[in-house]
Amino acid sequence: MGGEALVKLSNFLDNITEWSGRIFCWLVVPLTIIIIIEFVTRSLDVMGLVWVDESSRFVFGAHFMLCAAYGLLYGSHVRIDLFVSILSQRAQAIISIICYLLLFFPFVVVWLYYGWDYFYASWSAAETSYSYWAPVLYPIKFVIPFAAFLLIIQGISEVIKSIVTVTILSEISGEVFE
Repeated sequence: MGGEALVKLSNFLDNITEWSGRIFCWLVVPLTIIIIIEFVTRSLDVMGLVWVDESSRFVFGAHFMLCAAYGLLYGSHVRIDLFVSILSQRAQAIISIICYLLLFFPFVVVWLYYGWDYFYASWSAAETSYSYWAPVLYPIKFVIPFAAFLLIIQGISEVIKSIVTVTILSEISGEVFE
């Protein structure tokens, strides 16, 4: 695959992440409404509503997980660049590739694999919550493998960007020293 094709693929994957992030960030609206209902009912010394507590956890968990790839796209995840920041941009890109291949992808692939099993077992049994409300749990458990899938997509894009960076900087340095 040529450099242009890699850039196009990376842009395509970034667009998937961008749009999924824009869509799933709106989960904060129902979450806010649910939290306000919970606050008001507790402030009025009304017995806490079971559905409010559970649904706030469901929506927050979905928001947190489904926006993880969006956070990766914009570099909002915690990074420790203490040692890497002193290196050249090319060396940083090489270290990034190595870390994605040895740390990120193995973790997220395991997350996807076991998350799918977790969802499938819940779906097969039509699992419900143990509360009085008893909502079905498999829709929220589907978020686990789906979030891992979105992270894999964005991780591939990040590796492509690093490969392109290494390639371009290698070509530039080769031209300078010829």
